[in-house]
Amino acid sequence: MTTLARPLSRGFSLLESLAALLIVAFGLLGLGSLNVKLANNQDTARLRGEATRLAEEKVEQLRSYTRLGPSAGQLAWADLASGNDAIGNSEDYQTNGQFSRTWQVLGTAGDPMRRVQVTVAWTDRAGEQQNVSFGTVISQTDPADVGALGFPLPENTTLKRPKNRNLNIPVPAVDLGNGQSVVQLQSNFAVVFSNVSGYVVLTCNFVVHNATELAGCTEAAAYIVAGYVSMHGSSSFPGGLGINTNLLTGTAGTTCSLSDAMDPNGGGAIAGYKYYLCVISVPHAGDPWSGTLRLAAHALHEGSTNYLVCRFQFPSAGGVSANARNVQPYSGVTESLDNQNLVISTANSCPTLDSLATTLHQNCRSSNPNANASRGSDCPEN
Repeated sequence: MTTLARPLSRGFSLLESLAALLIVAFGLLGLGSLNVKLANNQDTARLRGEATRLAEEKVEQLRSYTRLGPSAGQLAWADLASGNDAIGNSEDYQTNGQFSRTWQVLGTAGDPMRRVQVTVAWTDRAGEQQNVSFGTVISQTDPADVGALGFPLPENTTLKRPKNRNLNIPVPAVDLGNGQSVVQLQSNFAVVFSNVSGYVVLTCNFVVHNATELAGCTEAAAYIVAGYVSMHGSSSFPGGLGINTNLLTGTAGTTCSLSDAMDPNGGGAIAGYKYYLCVISVPHAGDPWSGTLRLAAHALHEGSTNYLVCRFQFPSAGGVSANARNVQPYSGVTESLDNQNLVISTANSCPTLDSLATTLHQNCRSSNPNANASRGSDCPEN
């Protein structure tokens, strides 16, 4: 009997093909959904990072106040306040989101520290509200002191110093390149400082151009007191103005100069300002001196104009001595002192300049009870 062989089956049936197509379709749908989620997550992460930066930016803006007291046109500690703003796509800022930023500044201007809360909110692609929030504390620190914290200095000191030398060396002093600086007070008298200590270490009876000329100088044990003198209420200084050192004790001699203040950048005299510098010699290096420096002039002594001499007595600050703050009479001074600034006023009381009150230093008015016929006891003639 003859048996016919069945042909072998080849390929897929229609049912198998449909099943495979269905599986592939579900896979593609899942892949598409995954791509959408990844895009949404990427967009959310980008916007969250952008919102975080905006919150940090506002915190830093609040920290960047430039003075403590109120000030027109400048951000001051006393002006810190709560607020809000909206940030979107603009000419200066490119973004795909629209952010709403609010900040709360708690406490008052009298507090030494104030809490700050910054919140940035936005709506994501799904229409859901998102936000990031930062909290911090801002301390009341005088911006004038900030530069003192920024850079370590030689000799393990803690203040950033002009021209990388002792804070109390006058800015006009010229660095000699050997750890010393020189100020020429007169054509025949120069003072040489140690850049580290600020002490006067040499005096020279000639013009000093460079360090090789110091061999002809004399060793000295001395400090300097230097500062600016300005006018208030008048554009003219009293004639013959000078520095009187008769009230100093513990010294071994003094030499003072007073002349027009010069622009340290070589721009000539600064109108309305004088600069004085006194070399206070002591018997031995490190010995203290005390007392009061006074301005002196015939017009202060018994002129027709009533003057007050006031000093800028700077507020108390950590690590700064009363002597350096220009509290007089000086007591037990064992350092060089700069920025011992004075103002001569024709007003009835000492003025407040740039939000800094001045303190009466010499009463050169005819009403001075110590004046008698002249004002000599408080305002000597130069």
